[in-house]
Amino acid sequence: MGILWQTLTEVYPPTPAFTEKNIPDLAGKTYLVTGGTAGIGKELVRILYWKNATVYVAARSQELFQTTCDEILDKPAQDTKAPSQGRIELILLDLADLLTIKPAVEELKKKVIKLDSVWYNAGVMEPPEGSKTVQDYELQWGVNVVSHYVLNRYLTPLMIEAAKEAPAGSVRAIWVASDANNFSPSPDGINWDDPNYEKTAGSAFLKYSQSKAGDILLATEMASQVKDTGVLSLSLNPGHLKSNLFRSMPSWRQSLSATFSFDCRLGALTEIFAGFSPQITQENNGAYLIPWGRFGSPRESIVQGIKQRQTATRLWGLLETETVMY
Repeated sequence: MGILWQTLTEVYPPTPAFTEKNIPDLAGKTYLVTGGTAGIGKELVRILYWKNATVYVAARSQELFQTTCDEILDKPAQDTKAPSQGRIELILLDLADLLTIKPAVEELKKKVIKLDSVWYNAGVMEPPEGSKTVQDYELQWGVNVVSHYVLNRYLTPLMIEAAKEAPAGSVRAIWVASDANNFSPSPDGINWDDPNYEKTAGSAFLKYSQSKAGDILLATEMASQVKDTGVLSLSLNPGHLKSNLFRSMPSWRQSLSATFSFDCRLGALTEIFAGFSPQITQENNGAYLIPWGRFGSPRESIVQGIKQRQTATRLWGLLETETVMY
């Protein structure tokens, strides 16, 4: 697929071929979704729950989680039958504070011994200038990349455990990126000397784009590290969607973005393709997917960085060193 054609079809994708009706009954399956209380994350949780799965939703508060549950229980997903035999459960953590992650996973492990797939779906886009995490990371880098890396470190053993008995290639870690990777720092997608932009000038969108390139690199490196365990690792652009991701933007930009955006359910279809499509196997582990469930490619210089400069391994090692105390 040519890059210009791919870019056009990422903005205006064809009709989805893989939808809720293609997902089997998920009774007995257990999943985890970050960012599951809004936007595409909530639509993903809706689909999983109404297919009878147990879904753990990472949320910052009991109140936010309960509001989400009420909305999902009140409105079934398409191509599903009521009542659901599934459950929606809370995993209480704040991705803007690394200290909340390990205790949350320790609580999770009291309830489950395996996870059949995980969607690293939560994201921050263009917050107010100077926004930081509790540990002083630039907020987009800290939430979208660093926290998901740390969370994945604790969840990977649960996915490996599931893969021991699950059908081949069915246990997956899905890292939600964006076509914004095309606008990330050249050539590798990462401003290696200053990823937090403490000394470097950079727009909020540039920092967001870097974080999405970071997700692609992490997905690629994880695929390499777990290739012998039966777990697959993928990244994706869910599509341009009408969600609260744009809430920090000026109103005129929110209106402009809405003009080129689609319903969040369609973005969730990209995510369920990543989670369940039989087209995804060990042979294409590490793939990058595009709306509404197709194979694509990140920016060419990012791909070359991974192949020729080992940038995915470099980022993984950098974060491993930085976060060892968490």
